[in-house]
Amino acid sequence: MIKFSAWHWGWRGAIAALAALAMAAPAVAQGTPTPPFDPARFAFGLAPVVTGLDQPVFLADPNDGSGRLFIVERSGQILILQAGKVAPKPFLDISDIVTSQGQEQGLLSVAFDPDFKTNREFYVGYTAASGGPSGADTIARYTVSQSDPNRADPASGEVLLAIPDPYPNHNGGLVMFGPDGYLYAGFGDGGSEGDPDGNGQNTQVLLGKILRLDVHQRSADTPYAIPPGNPFADGKNGRPEIWAYGLRNPWRFSFDRGTGDLYIADVGQDRIEEIDFQPAGSKGGQNYGWNLLEGNDCYAEANCSTAGMTMPIATYTHDQGCSVTGGYVYRGSSIPALQGVYLFGDYCSGLIWGLGRAASGDWALSAPVSTKLNISSFGEDASGELYVIDLNGGMYRVTAGT
Repeated sequence: MIKFSAWHWGWRGAIAALAALAMAAPAVAQGTPTPPFDPARFAFGLAPVVTGLDQPVFLADPNDGSGRLFIVERSGQILILQAGKVAPKPFLDISDIVTSQGQEQGLLSVAFDPDFKTNREFYVGYTAASGGPSGADTIARYTVSQSDPNRADPASGEVLLAIPDPYPNHNGGLVMFGPDGYLYAGFGDGGSEGDPDGNGQNTQVLLGKILRLDVHQRSADTPYAIPPGNPFADGKNGRPEIWAYGLRNPWRFSFDRGTGDLYIADVGQDRIEEIDFQPAGSKGGQNYGWNLLEGNDCYAEANCSTAGMTMPIATYTHDQGCSVTGGYVYRGSSIPALQGVYLFGDYCSGLIWGLGRAASGDWALSAPVSTKLNISSFGEDASGELYVIDLNGGMYRVTAGT
């Protein structure tokens, strides 16, 4: 087992506590008090779970009591991990309709319906091999085979949304159910550099956004409905699907199963990576600033206005990485010292940080810890224990560290 501590790390010989401004079955009930975070005591270990995977990018628990975990491989397969072993046959293989030619393309996530145990439905986010110059950023629904609970029916796929993408990068690709039962989906700004089409600030397009969809209803025009509480539900000032905007590439976001708060890791451009936050009970509509802002700094203009912007709660610069990978708030039971701490990392450097509220109520960020992994994602199981996914083929469980 690999053990790490924030007191000891040597990446480039610097220790930096970077300043912050100021659904599976829950392991704890929403609203459970979270202890204050002491960043100086942030420590954890990593225990290997499985190796030899083919570019894994996501991990999900179906919350059906089966004990299975589902591993998403970028090429277009979803594998089942049960009792420490990967099943010999994939749960789903849609590699024939997925493009993974670009580094950020592929089958990127899976979300199991809150009623999956009964309705056998799940959702995937992927880059399609067709639709637009670089394929379409796609959300589709699938069902599990009637005869085999370990096999999905590839012919059952129904595309709910396909957004033509002008460039092969910044695809977002995460689908995840929120505590409210709606499906949230993240989409990047369309790619290239600097958001040349201005999608992040344009509420009439879906790129550069997090969407909120009611996938259990249909409208006259779409295979989903608009939740009535969406900030632009009437369509007057923006697309009704939009929940939040001003995002460059929200590759990974997550809900705190203990509070319902939403954490968004938005990949930066030239200098700054950021963590954004939306408290539980929010009415949505937050503007996280891109491409007017990168982190807390002006990007598109030298003297930009931050009026109406929601600023990040934590940032780090490209001296410590190049692409933030969002994680989860720890709500398991095996590591009491991490209770209520948000873990996130960087794909390029393999650093992992802990983020939480200090006793004062201000956000506190730990010094980063080096893992030497290419962190493509984090994962959470039914009991709230956390995992780290390495694009090079490994999956690790987060354990106690000293």
